[in-house]
Amino acid sequence: MNKQNTSPYYQGDLIFIFLAFFAISVIAIYAAGQFGQYGSNAWTRQIIYYMVGVICIVAINYFDLEQLEKLSLYIFIGGIMLLIFLKIAPAQIAGHDFAPIKNGAKSWFVLPGIGTLQPSEFMKIGLIMMLASVIGKATPRGKRTLEDDIFLLLKIAGVSAVPVGLIFLQDAGTAAVCMFIVIVMVFLSGVNWKLISLLGSVVVLLVAAVLAVIILFPDFAQKMGIQQYQINRITAWLPDSSTSDNQAQTQDATSSDKFQVDRAIMAIGSGQIFGNGIKNLKVYVPEAQTDMIFSIIGEAFGFVGCAFVVIMFFFLIYRLVVLIDRIHPYSRFASFFCVGYTALIVIHTFQNIGMNIGVMPVTGIPLLFISFGGSSVVSVLIGFGIVYNASVQLTKYQSYLFK
Repeated sequence: MNKQNTSPYYQGDLIFIFLAFFAISVIAIYAAGQFGQYGSNAWTRQIIYYMVGVICIVAINYFDLEQLEKLSLYIFIGGIMLLIFLKIAPAQIAGHDFAPIKNGAKSWFVLPGIGTLQPSEFMKIGLIMMLASVIGKATPRGKRTLEDDIFLLLKIAGVSAVPVGLIFLQDAGTAAVCMFIVIVMVFLSGVNWKLISLLGSVVVLLVAAVLAVIILFPDFAQKMGIQQYQINRITAWLPDSSTSDNQAQTQDATSSDKFQVDRAIMAIGSGQIFGNGIKNLKVYVPEAQTDMIFSIIGEAFGFVGCAFVVIMFFFLIYRLVVLIDRIHPYSRFASFFCVGYTALIVIHTFQNIGMNIGVMPVTGIPLLFISFGGSSVVSVLIGFGIVYNASVQLTKYQSYLFK
């Protein structure tokens, strides 16, 4: 179809992706509802979250890309203030939960009549917007000196340090996602390869050092601020080994994480090729509607259902990569936002599916678009709205060009 004869606001492939994820999410959450973990009506609440996301998408498309770039600073600052407020907010107000402490950290607000609000989910989108603005305003690749690259890296570090640090105090898994996004955006920002190599080596060494401390010296890791449940998730992911005296005291907690992964693998395996159907689930999986939603898809729809979900994510990532390249001459901000958003989708998909099949440690990272949760759904749809806006603007630019 010739796009010049249709409204630029009709982006058929993105609409199809949205509707496919919406259907998969609601059906999978409905299927998991028989376990009663989040109530039998969780799927109706997911529909409401999606509708709120649709409103956000429509609202975002009333702005042009330049206006969105100007708003990025205010959204970024607002996100940081929300994280700081969460840190200092009381756990309870008038006897009711407000910012409850779980596993030694406060990660969300409890809003009566609405549900929970997790600021870190929205901060990820705010961070991507701010970094896209900073990188987009930098001197284009090929015209920068080494000093310009160093200055750009310092600005990126300055922008990233506060939100990532605040998120780390709440959830190390989400902080790791933010760091992955920052690294990908730096990698594609055109910074000199020597600096990239140096930075990459430092990051790899730091990650290896942290993992080594967690595995070999768990007591010292706790003194560094790493929570016991985070240590358990890493040790549960490792192959079984003889239990030492230091490991014995945390064996029960570790086995609970292994139980969750084992049940997820069992559920996926029981689905075989075509699945058992949405009303015939037999394997109980903890956190089935959130962290382990992929296992529900595996049991209900089998290999065919899992393959369809993976294909849809590949389709979305392919669409984003194409948009990154084509929008770059018209809006560097939109192009780099799509880079960050692609990194967000990639790391969440890889990590969540990986922990469902036992090849990655359990981190509590949801499968975006599909896992149950208001903050997760609405925040990722806000990002999707900006991507949709960029695709619409690209269609307009190309239409004007060929008139």
